[in-house]
Formats: sequence, C-alpha cells, structure tokens
Amino acid sequence: MFKYLSQRFFSSVYANLKRIRPEYVDFETNFPKVKIERQLLPVPYTQVRILFFYNEKNLRFLKNLETPQTLSNCRVVEQLSIRRVKFGGRNNTGRITTRHRGGGHVQRIRLIDFKRQRKDIFSTVLRIEYDPTRSAHVALIQYDDGVLSYILCAAGVLPGTRLLSSSNAPLLPGNSLPLRHIPVNSIVHNVEMRPGAGGQIARSGGVYCTVTEKDETFATLRLSSTELRKFPLDCWATIGQISNIKHNERILKKAGTRRNMGWRPVVRGIAMNANSHPHGGGNDKSGTKRPKCSIWGICKDGYKTRSKHKPLGFIIRRKLCGRLMKKYGITKRP
Repeated sequence: MFKYLSQRFFSSVYANLKRIRPEYVDFETNFPKVKIERQLLPVPYTQVRILFFYNEKNLRFLKNLETPQTLSNCRVVEQLSIRRVKFGGRNNTGRITTRHRGGGHVQRIRLIDFKRQRKDIFSTVLRIEYDPTRSAHVALIQYDDGVLSYILCAAGVLPGTRLLSSSNAPLLPGNSLPLRHIPVNSIVHNVEMRPGAGGQIARSGGVYCTVTEKDETFATLRLSSTELRKFPLDCWATIGQISNIKHNERILKKAGTRRNMGWRPVVRGIAMNANSHPHGGGNDKSGTKRPKCSIWGICKDGYKTRSKHKPLGFIIRRKLCGRLMKKYGITKRP
C-alpha cells in the first residue's frame, strides 16, 4: 500500500515539474524560432580599434588582453566532431615513423570551419570550449538561420559576442575579412595561403600575424617566427589574436600529464648502446665525441630541414635563428 501511495505522490510531483519545464530547444534545426532581423553591415575603416596597431602601448595591451575566458563544461556537439583514432606513431606498414608517441586519453576531433564559409550571415558565440587536439580554444557559434559551427576563438571573444564573415565586416576580434579590406598594422590569425583554401597560418594558441605592407596584388605579413611572407589580397584572415595567450607559460607539473597527452618517455642518445644511436656506447660519462646529430646521423647544427619541394617565391625573409634574433633584439611574439 505504501509503495502504491509513494508512486502516486512522486508521479504527481513529476507531473507538475513537466508542466513548468521550458520549451525544448533544438540547436540543429529550429533554433532560434523567432525571426531575427539582420543588422546593417558597417562600412570598413569606420570601427578600427587602436589596439591592433603595432606600438609599445598596444603590446602592453596584448599581454593583458587575455581576460578569464570561462570554458564551458558541456559535452562536445556530436554532429560536429569525430572520434580520434590513434596509431602510436606507426604508418600503414606498422613501422614507427614518429618516435615517442603512444597512449593518451580518448579524444574527439572538433570539425573546425577554417574557411568561415557562411558569408554575410551574423552569428552568436554560444560557448567557448577546450579542444584537446590543439593549443587554442574553440568557440561554438550559431548563425541566425540556426546552423551550428566550430571556429577558432579569438582573444577577447566571450559568449554572446556577435561575429561576422564578410567583406564589409567591422574590424573587431573574431570577424573574418579579405586581406584587401584589412588595413596595415592590423594583427590577424587563421590566414589563408591561397584564396579559398582555408586558414593555414597562425592557428596556435596566442599566435598572430602583423600586416606590414600592401600593394596592388599582395599583402606582406610578419609571422610569429619573424618570417616575412607575401599573401594574395584575396586571401581571407580573421581579426585579432588567437585565444589562450599564456599557453606557452603552462607547467605540466608531472610526467603523467605528458603521458595523458599521448607522449612517451624520451631516451637520450648518449644513454643508448652504440648500435642504437651515434652518441651511444662508451664507459661512464664519455660525451658525444662528435657533432650532435639525430638517431639517423643527420647533423643538428646548421642543417636545413626545410623540404626542397616547397616553394620559396612568396617568402621575403626566412625566419631568423636565435643568435640573430638576440643580436637584433627581435622576439618571436612581439
């Protein structure tokens, strides 16, 4: 009898809760259900922020630009992600092609929209999420027609920020424009190398490029590696700096964190046998007794590792080595 009465009581309580339950929101199809009027597109060069100009005052601002971006604890959108399959550094024949890889936590790859394909449609940032496969944060945005998408989150972008990908978009962090409409001395990220190919340059946490010069056909950008490179004016880029600016200052604290990231221990060559590494062999602390090299005998000091098949036509100046950067007082991240 008591069981029957308790069931009747709790069922009535749940019935009341069901009555006051808010209306179900479908993020994939019918959200938002109310019609949103499209805002007028502002004219370029009308909302230029001084923070994107390269001087000492703005550099101090960039260092403190990273406000505490509250990362969401919600689950990743299943339709916008796939399971990451790990191979432990092996290729299709089972041979190790990348050393020191293996294990790690289960991850899902977020499908990032590097092209910002939906042009001239306003979007709203729903939340900022942590991405285990990259150093930068990602933002889940929703366009006014209800479509969801993941993009790279720019520093200063918070939930509720309105973003736009258009040739007439305002020069605000997170908006995407062609290099033709971005003024000189602006900082950008997620830059295309070829028109329509999607962003390939400056996608890591806290990285940005500086537009130093423009002509009739190309725009010259200074990368974080101090390299000067030309890009066609029809290539698209996103205004601002990538989020997670202090990523390079992180401390892993323990070896287990490194293992959770999918990295295995690294053994020094001098601690190996002579048949395993050029530095191996000998008794006690014998030193390398030869120029430093890799496990395959490739010299590490002064050896160019860039592929010969990569084009060099658009590179004005290759990145400077640490000695020259120290000599001329140049830093990688100005």
